Amino acid sequence: MFEDFKNNIDFFIRNNTKFSRKNYIEKNQELIARYDQESKYLYDILDSVFEKRQNNNIKILDIGCKNWYYAKGEHSFFASFCNDFKLDGVEIDAYRLYNNFYTRFEVAKFFIKNLENTNYIAGNLLELKEKYDYIIWLLPFVVPEPLMAWGLPKKFFCPDELLKHAYNLLKENGQMLIINQGEKEAEVQNELLKKCFLPHKYLGEIKSRHFTYKYQRYGFLIDKNTN
Repeated sequence: MFEDFKNNIDFFIRNNTKFSRKNYIEKNQELIARYDQESKYLYDILDSVFEKRQNNNIKILDIGCKNWYYAKGEHSFFASFCNDFKLDGVEIDAYRLYNNFYTRFEVAKFFIKNLENTNYIAGNLLELKEKYDYIIWLLPFVVPEPLMAWGLPKKFFCPDELLKHAYNLLKENGQMLIINQGEKEAEVQNELLKKCFLPHKYLGEIKSRHFTYKYQRYGFLIDKNTN
């Protein structure tokens, strides 16, 4: 109870002050190299999972993008087959402050500054109304402990509601990729998908030659096929 009280106070303060240094620049070359590999990892995964549909005005949403250091991988993938697209990333805790006094928002601005039609949304997924052709959801909170550990108030733990809303944001024939960390969370995710009556395909362990995470990752594909 105390942890949740503390998280509520901290969240309220950071979202009302929005304090941050400006004009973040990443100078750590080792970190830049790692982020580049993780972007390539994500490119690989998207390339192996999503159908490449060359329609006009393609819209993509990344849910829970944090500081969006991997945005280049997503942007490069969609740019490989589509000349006209918009990429949005939404993060409910955009004003979380790092030790260097930059927020996630400021860091994200650095990583997306050269990516055309890419927008960072500081807000709650449940407030979004726009429809999307593709949705990417990396490591959603499907059990409460990680959410609390990340400093979010427990009131934001509503996996069923978030999942249903994300599905409703998909256009007809849209696709959503969900990636979970560890078998336990993947099992919980699978039960959530069943509980919400969402048709899905279990993709098994998600791997790429470009990067290997410490904890195994597992994927699900939701195809909103209305035919």
